[in-house]
Amino acid sequence: MSLKMQLGLLMFGTIGSMLLESVSCKNVHVVGDQLGWNIPSRQNFFDDWAKKKTFVVGDQLVFQYHPGLNTVVKVNKEDYENCTTKNVIETYFNGNSSVTLEEAADYYFFSSVGKHCEAGVKLHVTVTNPLKSSQ
Repeated sequence: MSLKMQLGLLMFGTIGSMLLESVSCKNVHVVGDQLGWNIPSRQNFFDDWAKKKTFVVGDQLVFQYHPGLNTVVKVNKEDYENCTTKNVIETYFNGNSSVTLEEAADYYFFSSVGKHCEAGVKLHVTVTNPLKSSQ
């Protein structure tokens, strides 16, 4: 095999592994796992669910719910704590909504349907930057 071909394969392999590494650190999190985005049996269900996960920039949250029966609103901390919609950042209502976590920050979501938020259909996640591998 020629030197040019060997170098080409080496570069291709290196670029490919870098792409795989950057893709592999991105996760899709189905909010609430099997429960989905529905009223839980305990009010702290979604808090406990989030505590078991690590969220990094580029991850996706998938909120699974039936359109017309639920919503997802992205809000600030104050609205989240009070279950109010004074400062809604984004609203999702079409079912199976996907949200990409685009920056390291705290994200706050809840259902704006009836008293769902007060019943525990609310989620706070803290997103961090992905760790850089040392090479």
